[in-house]
Parts: sequence; C-alpha cells; structure tokens
Amino acid sequence: MIPCRKTCADYCEGCHKTCPRWKAFLEKSSIERREKKAYLAYYSELCGTIARQCRASSPFVPHRI
Repeated sequence: MIPCRKTCADYCEGCHKTCPRWKAFLEKSSIERREKKAYLAYYSELCGTIARQCRASSPFVPHRI
C-alpha cells in the first residue's frame, strides 16, 4: 500500500511511478534502512565480542545433577 494515498492531494492511480515526492520518500527510507542495518551489525558484533570475552575469562564449572 502506498502511504501517500490518503494524504496526497495530487494522488491518482499509478502516479507513484513518476512522483518526485514518492521517489524522495523511497530514497530516504532506503538510507534509513541502510543506517539501521549498519548500526545493528556494528553493535551485534560488539556485544558478541564482549560476551565471548566474558565466557572465555570465567572458569568452566560443569553442572551436577
């Protein structure tokens, strides 16, 4: 669904294919997704590294039942 369908005064069926506002919206969304993906990848790797370091520095104690 096209989000501008209800709010755009210039909306007509198929206009999103040539609309400069729609193209700008898509470009902005794409940039935001790339930034979020990079952020999540960076902090996921950082947290993973810290977790591995914590596990490596703590002694292994087998669980006894």
